[in-house]
Amino acid sequence: MNQHGSPRHPVAQGDASTRGIAASTQWHDAELAMKVARHSFDRWLSAGHQGPPPPALTHAYHTHVALHEAARAIAVLIEAFRAEVNALITTPAKDTGVPTPRR
Repeated sequence: MNQHGSPRHPVAQGDASTRGIAASTQWHDAELAMKVARHSFDRWLSAGHQGPPPPALTHAYHTHVALHEAARAIAVLIEAFRAEVNALITTPAKDTGVPTPRR
């Protein structure tokens, strides 16, 4: 995630190592968002639902936001791998002289 809490976007172009670094970064973002969501969820559970609602409400809201962040990060990671698979499918096989079937 960047300094604003938004997920980084994968690099659409570049060599395999650049795409690998972008995917690794995005994977890390998804894991981090899920850890934040889990922490907020645990705090929501322990806040209980008795007494004034603000603590439980705050933790529920933070859980909600973190889950949305995780969903965005995972969606970007899925798209990066979809693009990678499509690139591999449509790229001629190396060292064989035989092109890979195109879809």
